[in-house]
Amino acid sequence: MIDIARRRVPNANFQVGSLFKVEIPPCNAVTSIGECLNYLFDPDSDRQLLTQLFHRIYNALTPGGIFIFDIAPGQIEQGTTVKGFTEGEGWIVLIDKEERRETLIRRIITFRKVGEYYRRDDEVHHLCLYKATEIASELRQIGFQVQIMRSYGTYNLPKAHAAFIARKPT
Repeated sequence: MIDIARRRVPNANFQVGSLFKVEIPPCNAVTSIGECLNYLFDPDSDRQLLTQLFHRIYNALTPGGIFIFDIAPGQIEQGTTVKGFTEGEGWIVLIDKEERRETLIRRIITFRKVGEYYRRDDEVHHLCLYKATEIASELRQIGFQVQIMRSYGTYNLPKAHAAFIARKPT
């Protein structure tokens, strides 16, 4: 993915590393869209490092700066698998989700028509689930003013998502 990005935007500076350990320069805004903070593929993802990341973001933001992100807090009854699908012209995505304690396991199978055949792609996502109220409380303790949202503007988030607008006071 980084190679593709570098080809498309050759003058940009791309960094590969843990989002939990990245150095954040002084800025007006930080975004993390698409459950980034939930994913467990990064061996550095844990609650302590998440808290440290929140502190680093707060310290990097200028007064009045904003931190916008979303999380998956989980909403499936333990031991239950939820299945669903979305389809369009020449493609279908099948999804099943299961929560185990504070972890969501999401399996995604995609079929896409290529010529007269279909190409299949399989993904498995492992996410650490966080309670939105606990995250908001933690952000407030750091010093942020926090709003929990169920949409980004007119784009409504799925039911199992919470968006945060955390502002550093002026």
